[in-house]
Amino acid sequence: MKYNEVNHLSEAPAAKTAIAPSAPKQYANKLQLDAVIKRLQSLLPEGSFKYERADGTKPIPHIRAQKISNAELKTAMSKISPTGKGAEVDFPDKTQERLSGKFPVQSFLIDGVAVSIVIGSVKMGSEDSIGVNRKELSPTNLGLAGQEFSRKELIASTKASLSKVRDEQLRAALDILVDIAANRGKGTLPPELAAHIAPVVGVIAQDFGEILAPIILMDDNDIADFPAGNYPLVDVRLKTMNISVKALSGSGTSFSTIQHLMDQYEANIGPKDVKKKKLYSVLKEFHPTTGGTNVDKIVRATAKSGIPEYISLLNLFNVDKIMDYKHLESLCATKFAKSDYSQFLKTVYPSMIAGAWGMPVGLPADGNYYMGAKGANPPKKEKAAGKNSYDVNHGKGSANILTYVLGTGLLNYIRKGKQAVQYSTMMTDIVKEADAVLGHITINRDGSMEVVTKPFSELTFDFQYHAPSHIPGNNLPGFIYIP
Repeated sequence: MKYNEVNHLSEAPAAKTAIAPSAPKQYANKLQLDAVIKRLQSLLPEGSFKYERADGTKPIPHIRAQKISNAELKTAMSKISPTGKGAEVDFPDKTQERLSGKFPVQSFLIDGVAVSIVIGSVKMGSEDSIGVNRKELSPTNLGLAGQEFSRKELIASTKASLSKVRDEQLRAALDILVDIAANRGKGTLPPELAAHIAPVVGVIAQDFGEILAPIILMDDNDIADFPAGNYPLVDVRLKTMNISVKALSGSGTSFSTIQHLMDQYEANIGPKDVKKKKLYSVLKEFHPTTGGTNVDKIVRATAKSGIPEYISLLNLFNVDKIMDYKHLESLCATKFAKSDYSQFLKTVYPSMIAGAWGMPVGLPADGNYYMGAKGANPPKKEKAAGKNSYDVNHGKGSANILTYVLGTGLLNYIRKGKQAVQYSTMMTDIVKEADAVLGHITINRDGSMEVVTKPFSELTFDFQYHAPSHIPGNNLPGFIYIP
């Protein structure tokens, strides 16, 4: 059977012969990529493949793959060919490298057309490593949510659920980690397994930690269940406590998880307490019921707070108010239509330093270089953020960077400004009412582990925001506990 009869590659406007090395690459379009996805799914049924369109900082259509190794992908692609010789392994060019700033991009040539594939999982060791996706090892994805377990049942059920993990060494390591948890955190992994999972131990602690933590804490008479419904903050319930499991210090939580606590706090603000109402109005912009996208909420919250960065942008655009993200994007599209990246940065730099926080806020990593700062080194690798994001679309690229400026400025205003103590107290007063304890799990390099618990009522909380400058709404601002 001819290749084009299987995947219709020749139906798309693709080249008929191999492209000469000096010629510009011809990238696969949707029809071609859909055909490749269909073949890959049949060859690697346990893998996950998704078409991703060109959008924003993603300059070309491509395939996003998960639950497969680099070696498996190359083997499968070698069987997709119109000539029987297999797809050629290709070197990704600068355009393809911009498809992901976190994961390597794989490129293959089929009949002269470049097929770009990003395997979106954190890798371990060799080409044969399957890698781990966020939430892949969570109670829900391992089939444990919505059930009740005794300690022995949880240990047995967890071990049985590991059959879903395709990477053999990872599966073996996780099985031993369950044994170590059953031994109250005492024990170690074989050195070769500890080395294998070292690149993904953070992901394991965050997700699999939701299972390991209760195993460590439970006694033989306890019952654990992992809520399947809407239980904000609570990852696992025991007879004696509701636990919010955290692994990494500095990891924040969205305000959307504490909507009821925010409502409760607002209801208790006295009608004459104007100052507290004003402070709370900024945080309330991140309440789920306020509507709009994450970037809309950031723009509106900074408008409410009147931070220096926002006021500076009002002056720059000569407007009385920036309504939302779309409004900001339209202002940017007009203002920076003919500005190159360097000109844009120099124009908005005064807004980045308006808060006088000791350093510019929201300046992309390549900013100093493109503004001509003395001694600044050129970027070592082409990334989606910064110049590439701006060059794809001046209006959207600049609006994203400025939204990030606003979000970072707001973070500094709440955490370091004149009202920082009041805001920290407010955040703590809101969150401490949660009927839960924080269970902080640490998995050491050798596999030993410990869980430290502390009631939310005894913790201190503060505001948190972090996101890439080219995707400022990637994470909604929220709260973070202060150790």
